[in-house]
Amino acid sequence: MMSYPALSGFVLALLALFVKASLLSGVQVISRIRSRRYLLPEDAGMFGLRSVEAEADLVQRCARVWRNDVENLPLFLALALTYTLLGGTQASANWLFGSYVLIRYLHTIVYLRGLQPWRAMLYLSGMAVCWIIAIRILLQMHL
Repeated sequence: MMSYPALSGFVLALLALFVKASLLSGVQVISRIRSRRYLLPEDAGMFGLRSVEAEADLVQRCARVWRNDVENLPLFLALALTYTLLGGTQASANWLFGSYVLIRYLHTIVYLRGLQPWRAMLYLSGMAVCWIIAIRILLQMHL
């Protein structure tokens, strides 16, 4: 870890985002069970129900959060890993990576609750952190 001072920050961010994804999946499963509404016939059949055309609102919101994460988290992780491999400092990585993770947790909460303009502001804040990381990468490369 001496060669990569930011590695611990990267690993913690990765684990925190994994926990967030796991929690989101749990919320989706619990919501699906509580609503007793299943799109897939085999899922509905497991509970002696018929499939439906639309799942409960919270289940759909969880799916949209998941899709949003799939679109955004890989970009952050690629930037964070690059910053780490280029020798980014532990202090800056902890601040940047920690900020991004906190923003994504808050983004998930406001997305699930349908709170605008907070969702948009948090999305833009996360993108701003990614841009800061990207700029620091360029500076570390001495471009």
